[in-house]
Amino acid sequence: MTVFGNNHCFVGAVLLAVTGVLVLYRVQFNTGKNSWAVELVRQGKYPWSVHGSQDLNPKFKVINVASHRTRLQRLQNDTINFDWVTSANHTTVEIVNPKSFYSVGDLLFIEIIARDGKGRRKLYGGDYFEAVLKDENVKGSTTGRIQDHGNGAYTITFELSFPGTVTPKVHLVHVSEAVLLLKEFRKVPNKRKWLCGFQNGEKKLKKSCTFFANRSLALSDQCDFSAPNTSRTWFCEKPKDIPCEAITICQSTKYTEAIDAMVSGAQRKLFERPFWKAELSFVNATVLVQPSNDVVSSLPSCGPGVTRGQSEGYWINGEWHSLACRTKQFTVQGIRKCLANHTVRFLGDSTIRQWSERLVHLGIVKQGPGNRMKGPYTNFNRLHGIEASFRFHTVPQQGRSRWPFINLTKRGVSVEIKEMIGGPNVVIALSLCAHFSAEPIHVYRSRIAEIKSAIGELHRRHPGTKVIIKTCNTRNQRDYRDLVVQSDWLLDQLNQEMRSILGNSTVAILDVWEMTMSMWYPPSIHPRLHVVDNEISLLMSYICPGEVELPRMIMKG
Repeated sequence: MTVFGNNHCFVGAVLLAVTGVLVLYRVQFNTGKNSWAVELVRQGKYPWSVHGSQDLNPKFKVINVASHRTRLQRLQNDTINFDWVTSANHTTVEIVNPKSFYSVGDLLFIEIIARDGKGRRKLYGGDYFEAVLKDENVKGSTTGRIQDHGNGAYTITFELSFPGTVTPKVHLVHVSEAVLLLKEFRKVPNKRKWLCGFQNGEKKLKKSCTFFANRSLALSDQCDFSAPNTSRTWFCEKPKDIPCEAITICQSTKYTEAIDAMVSGAQRKLFERPFWKAELSFVNATVLVQPSNDVVSSLPSCGPGVTRGQSEGYWINGEWHSLACRTKQFTVQGIRKCLANHTVRFLGDSTIRQWSERLVHLGIVKQGPGNRMKGPYTNFNRLHGIEASFRFHTVPQQGRSRWPFINLTKRGVSVEIKEMIGGPNVVIALSLCAHFSAEPIHVYRSRIAEIKSAIGELHRRHPGTKVIIKTCNTRNQRDYRDLVVQSDWLLDQLNQEMRSILGNSTVAILDVWEMTMSMWYPPSIHPRLHVVDNEISLLMSYICPGEVELPRMIMKG
């Protein structure tokens, strides 16, 4: 063990002989700009395998223990050295298993080596990439799964699902330095504010409200509307001469001022090009994929407990084909048949409201009375015995539309589920993502845990009730303000939390993340109707798996 005091660097090396293989483990604490260990690695004197063995496990593992706090300190002022930030221009991309041609069912491996503005290899991970494989001729596309090895190397795995001449597209969505900031910014409470109206007779006032208690005000000067022992919290500045119970309508305010106060001028550059959504270029990227007739296995029916494979599915000729479970494209008649004598409760945000609205537009049900934006409303098809209702989740809600504030002890997805009458012909479809990305992660964990508990109670009372939760959509962002509160990285973390909490339960997780990432349209939190129709076909495959007669086969070359 050696300590290099001037460079603030501690390096330990352990050599282990295991079955004749020499393994190097390196532990590095690096706070200096000109770290001795860093320079050795950048000069190639600390070797590790680039490609590793066939299963992509490197022979030499680099373990970075201490860079988080140091890197964060460097980012918390206006003197960021952008030469040390991941550079899309210098980052290299290479196909690991090149072939003259591949077969449907093969895996394509691509390796990314992150480099900074001076072309030096980065020694830690954390960069956030998105990878899509596309064939322009047949409108075919699929996403790649990305593994961060923690040492500046990343592996993309594509499952080659359709024949053609395909081209991988890889984007550096966020540099690791921006991701580090997103983690810290997420912890900050009350980045968003709302205005809520209070009315007592002729007297009306609007007061500022926040999801957590306002630390600049005494608790005695705030109205606390929180439901005890839940994640449904709400605090408003107490109005003068009007009781707290006189709260009426709430509406979001712009979060520009709060974000600008939180993000420095230098930090903002990390959320702009060339450090945001920069496409990586690499030579010989076109891949030829041939058909294959070798059948390996069929997919399971859609439902709870579906195991995640290498890919959720792929687009081709305008249709989404799931690789997670058996699906089909449902016609209007097929949807009507599937939902006959069913009650469907859509609960959540506007991305699931799209499903509810689409059933009206397709003529499956007729629109009932109620607030079209927030609900509640119930749509019917009395001839076929279909009932489909929609209601927005409770706080937090972000958007232009106003919404009536209702007692949080009586409102909320978990409360409504507990009060439902279920059964084999009842379906609960949930979507809770878009409005939670700005809040500390424990808010989402608590909310999903509450819902899981409520679903457990419902299933004990009414076995056979189908509960389906939709993952987050990818979405569009305009600038650093949007990214701080609704980046795809933030949403992706919610997907992971959802799977962690609900993955082994009786809830079916309907994944649209990869579908919306690889769609043939600009990113949008509200996908185009073509995408929504494919999402609805996926939903019907979960509600009526028996209607999917022919199993889709996974082909392997």
